[in-house]
Amino acid sequence: MRTTNVNGVELAYDVRGEGEPVLFVHGAIWADFLRPLAGQSAFDGFRRIRHHRRGYGSSGGTAAGFDVQAADVVALLDHLGVDRAHVVGHSEGAMIALVLAAAHPDRVRSLALLEPLPSSSWLVTSDYADLLGALGPAFEAMAGRYQAGDIAGAYDALFEPTGLDWRAAAKAAGPDVLEQGMADAATFVEGEASALVGWDYGAGHAAAVDCPVLSWSTAPENAITPATRAFLRELFPRCEECVLEGGDHFSVTTNPAAVAEQIAQFIVRHNVTV
Repeated sequence: MRTTNVNGVELAYDVRGEGEPVLFVHGAIWADFLRPLAGQSAFDGFRRIRHHRRGYGSSGGTAAGFDVQAADVVALLDHLGVDRAHVVGHSEGAMIALVLAAAHPDRVRSLALLEPLPSSSWLVTSDYADLLGALGPAFEAMAGRYQAGDIAGAYDALFEPTGLDWRAAAKAAGPDVLEQGMADAATFVEGEASALVGWDYGAGHAAAVDCPVLSWSTAPENAITPATRAFLRELFPRCEECVLEGGDHFSVTTNPAAVAEQIAQFIVRHNVTV
């Protein structure tokens, strides 16, 4: 990967192909988790941009808020000479993508959101308020095992309640990705985890987003999936929706071809140069 100085941090990035730019924003823990997705043939004909968020992988710095990371994306696009990009965000990366599209709507051509966590401020007043009671203990258990020096156990505590096999998903993303997540545990557990369950994003933010929005999700559902769908549907009543039957949150690595096909179809529909 190449590097460039972005907002005082050396940011690692990778660019493949030619055409309209598509930016992939990875979620928590694994910097190269979207590498299999970005490499799918469904995205041939697009300029595919990935970066390691600050504190992850080959990038420098430490954890920072979503607004800072959105500013990192803008600075990276400036460095690459990209005015506007289709943005694909997964999990925490989708939350950052939402902040980016609200703060810098002129830089986002379309927004594909792959199962972000709903905003806590939205959950409190929604039909899914009890989800906060489930998320809190999971994050606390993760932090407890991490503080005891058991990083793998920390990830078990976070993902096992939803039936997700993080080891298989990380291995599917590449031979180095499992170790990558272990090395970058401090960035997530110490720096970002609390922001995930405390972020505030609502109608006022969404009103600034003026691009097409896709809500991508999976089935069968865990407790979070229906809440995420409802969250995005309320924020963006005109958003498009697609469901990967039989998939899960980690299908971006374990079944990237199927995910890429759905996302690429959305991008192609909205790939109008202006």
